[in-house]
Parts: sequence; structure tokens; C-alpha cells
Amino acid sequence: MFCSLAAGPVLAQVQPYGQPGRAPAPQKVAGVQDIYTIRDIMADETAETAIAARDLALVNARRAGFLRLMRRLLLQEDRARAPIPADDQLADLVSNFEVADEKSSGQRYLARLTMRFDADKVRALLRQANIGFSESAGRATLVLPVLDTPDGQLLWEENNEWHAALSSAIEETGAARDRLLPVLLPLGDFLDVPAITAQQAVRLEQARLDILSRRYGAEEAVVLHAVQSPLSGPGGGIAFEISQRRPGDHWEMPPPERIQGASDEPFAAVLRRAALLIVNRMQDDWTRQTLLDFSAQGSLEVTAMLSSLTEWREIQKRLAGLPMIRQMELRALSVTGAQMQWLYLGTPEKLSAALGQQGLTLTEEAGQWRLSRISQ
Repeated sequence: MFCSLAAGPVLAQVQPYGQPGRAPAPQKVAGVQDIYTIRDIMADETAETAIAARDLALVNARRAGFLRLMRRLLLQEDRARAPIPADDQLADLVSNFEVADEKSSGQRYLARLTMRFDADKVRALLRQANIGFSESAGRATLVLPVLDTPDGQLLWEENNEWHAALSSAIEETGAARDRLLPVLLPLGDFLDVPAITAQQAVRLEQARLDILSRRYGAEEAVVLHAVQSPLSGPGGGIAFEISQRRPGDHWEMPPPERIQGASDEPFAAVLRRAALLIVNRMQDDWTRQTLLDFSAQGSLEVTAMLSSLTEWREIQKRLAGLPMIRQMELRALSVTGAQMQWLYLGTPEKLSAALGQQGLTLTEEAGQWRLSRISQ
């Protein structure tokens, strides 16, 4: 089974509410090299000698790194089908590695490792197994956990168990640092608390949500609203209605997700289960939206509207981080526009969604495709 590979601990990008600190930078993996690089693999091995312990640590680090890479690239439903390379094949899949914080004493070896996997070899492995994967990194999403209680709505309060559940889920899934779509929780410090109240968050007050999004470098802020309701029947128990709410008229509001607890399941355990479901679904929605479809390829004539050559260099940089575009030919360039021919994978809809995460918008006007930067 694929899940038998043992991953090292995942570092989370969260802090307890009420702890002042610097807003965390979004942990977006920008390019293909970053996507196939797995950092902070913690090694702690013991063997007959320190050298043997180090060799064992490298073997286990490659396994842990490969598992985390599969978690990054694949849908949750496809991970069980992922191939399990033997140790020698894993060594061949790693192009190079780095070691930091190395300590060795007697029979024990400790270190923090970075594994860089060969993108072409991993792609070939997954395509041979007929498993779809994504290489498109999205900008961070900031989630605000609002919990309805008999005493009122909680957001920044220390007894907000919905925040604790989401913090645990983000850490367990590696959602803050280890995934294509980073998911962040706000610190809840002296800058966050006056920015928005629970009631304002539920009302989706755009200006206040934008303040938090900018502070954390996030693409958007999503309000995760948990409302408790009792279960009918002799067994009792509790249930939660979880709503994902985004500001703006262009979003279609999905129906609330109902999470039911067993009759003897603790309040906090039901919330933890709900948090894992929501965080994993956010990741899977992005992965599914940006899966590389090698069976569908298309060609587009695209014109980028420019105000300067500096803007063109910025657009080039953003396009370079888009794996769906397999080939780009520049046909003409001036200070007001650039004409390009693209060869791409998938559909125009998926391509447009991936471009949006790079801060670009692709629109069709009278049969002509136009590319521009999204106004911030």
C-alpha cells in the first residue's frame, strides 16, 4: 500500500490566537523546480554506527519526500494507486539533496534534509501508471474560522475550538507549506483583532477581509462558518453545518456541509473531522481544476495588452510558472502589446483558472484571446 511509506513531520504555518507576531509569508511553490523540491524532512535514525544511521536516514528521507511529493501533486483519491518505487529507483528519482542541522553521535544521526526530485522522471512514472497530476501552484487562501455558540459568534476568542480544529487539520495535511494551494490561518494578534469581528466576517464585509488578505499575501479570505445543531433521535449527539463563504457576486455559494457526530463523539472530535474534510477538499478542488491532461492539447493566439515593457517582463515571469503552457512563441512585441502563440494542455477553462492564480486574466472578445494582469 502506498500509505505504508512513513513521512517525516510537517511544519505548520500557524500560531495560537492572541500570540503577536509577524504575519507569515505565503508559502507558494512558484516554479516547477520548487514543486518537485521537498524541504524540512526531519531525520532521526539509530544504527550500529553513525555512518549506517546516516545511510538509513537518507533512504527514509527519500521515501518520506516521495510521499509528500505525491500528496502535493495528486488527488487524495489517487494516492493509493501511486507507484511505490524501490529504494534504488527512489535514489534515481532524486536529482540532488541538501543536509542541514546535521548531528552525529555514536550510533545516532539527526538532520534536516531537502530532496529535489527529477521532474521528468517523476512525470514519466505517473504517466506510466495513468495517474493525473497537477503542477500549478496557487496563491495562498486565508481562512477565518467563525463558530456559532450559545454565547455568540467566536472568531478571535481563545475558546474557539473551530480554530483549533482547523489549525490541527492544516498541520496534519501540510496545507500551509507543503501543498500547491497554501491554506493559512491568521495569527489573531493585535493587528488582526481590530481588523474584523466575527459578525463582520459572516456579513462578508469586503474591505475588512481585504485588509487581512493583504497582510498575509493571500489571494482571498474565505470565511469558514460552523453552526452547531442538535441531532434528533434517542441517541442524541451533535452536528455542524459548515459554510464556505467568499465575498463577491462572482462566487456561487455552495450549500453548507453537514457533519454529524456519533452519540458519544466529543464536540472537539466532530470539529476536527469537519476541519480535515474541508481542508482536504480545498486542496483537491484546486488539484482537480489544474490537472495536466496530456490527452487534450490546444493552440491559442493570444494578445497581451501592455502599458510598458516592464509589464511584459512581469507577465513573462508569471507565464513561466504555468506548466499547462507547454510552448510559447512570441510573434510580435511593442510597448502596447505582445502577440503570442501558445500550445497548452487541457481546456481553455482550466487554463484560465490557472492563469487567474498567477494574477492574469484570459478573455475572449470577438474570437480574439486577450491576456492582461488582474487589477490588485
